[in-house]
Amino acid sequence: MRALADEPKAVDHAESIEWSDNGARWVVDSRRDAPGLDSFMSHVHRLGAEQIQFATFQPAAFRRFGKNYKVTSRLPLDERDAAGIVNHLYGADGMARLQSGQDINVMYVIGVPRKEVLRFRVNITPSVTSQGTGVHAVIRPVKDLPPPLEKQNLEPGILANFRMSKGLMIVSGATGSGKSTLIGGMTMAKLMDPHGHHNIIECAEPIEFLLDRVRSPTSTITQSEIPRNLPSFDAFMEGAMRRQPTDIIVGECRKPEHMRATIHAAISGHATQTTLHAETISLTMQRVASLLPPDQMKDQMIALAQALRLVINQRLVPTPEGRWTPLREFLVCDAEFRRRLATASADDWPQITIEALERTGQPYARTIEIALKEGRIDEEAAEMVRREIE
Repeated sequence: MRALADEPKAVDHAESIEWSDNGARWVVDSRRDAPGLDSFMSHVHRLGAEQIQFATFQPAAFRRFGKNYKVTSRLPLDERDAAGIVNHLYGADGMARLQSGQDINVMYVIGVPRKEVLRFRVNITPSVTSQGTGVHAVIRPVKDLPPPLEKQNLEPGILANFRMSKGLMIVSGATGSGKSTLIGGMTMAKLMDPHGHHNIIECAEPIEFLLDRVRSPTSTITQSEIPRNLPSFDAFMEGAMRRQPTDIIVGECRKPEHMRATIHAAISGHATQTTLHAETISLTMQRVASLLPPDQMKDQMIALAQALRLVINQRLVPTPEGRWTPLREFLVCDAEFRRRLATASADDWPQITIEALERTGQPYARTIEIALKEGRIDEEAAEMVRREIE
């Protein structure tokens, strides 16, 4: 078996890995000492891993540029190892939380030599296996700060419209498509603008980028984590209205409670941003409608339609060099589009959105052609995206 070096290209064709501390126990003392866990996560972080996985009765693994690599140099995780990892990442009651039917969303931080800090977004879900009950931990490395917008290949139409003074911006895409990175880059741009004078507040489950360290000349930012700092998004919104923000960022919308909080923020005269999971902008609008509380559907649809200003859908696509590049479709929501949404049924929202994309936005078909001309993708990648959006 071939061992990995620290040079990222050495992993491109590997199917299994080992690392220098592969004999260390994953966890020795929960919340205090996890030599194997921290060593492995630090190692694959340096290799450019985009995802790390621990699952009961399976080998540890990581994913890089769309390929999986497994640790075959040691036995698969047994129940004791898996429980130790869960309780270390979350706390002493981690397994109890999973056994009660709840998942876990937290940030995990590793301090390494020279005062460097590595941060990871952790989701842990209970699972069922052929050998009994198990757990599945999916861990994503988070960069210290989001890359600036000039390094995110942002389209001029988005650059011209994301600094809105009120209303709602939605960034959608699959898990790991860079939604939070894009909003983080936009937030950094606002903070660094000497003429910005923004007061930004954010709530998320969990917070990915800690931006209080950014030395802004005129703006402020405060961030709260659900449920660590506040019990719910509703609790955050109740206090937000008394804090006089200019901008409100609501982390990923996954439940009606999240969408309700987002709409509340957007119709209250604040510039509001959020993310959600959807494959295209038309499916984003379908997903939004599905998250509206049924007993308030009509009123919430009208409120949302009136608040919408910008919708972006993003996906990461392989480059000819085997890395990732972002592709986006986006729609600037003009008054005509908002009027049509407000007077239509939820079933008609996707088709109205498709028509508006062709009229005033940039659909994926156009984005693909631009990326091909720029040489960021080849025809094989272009055809893959065309099939995905059919």
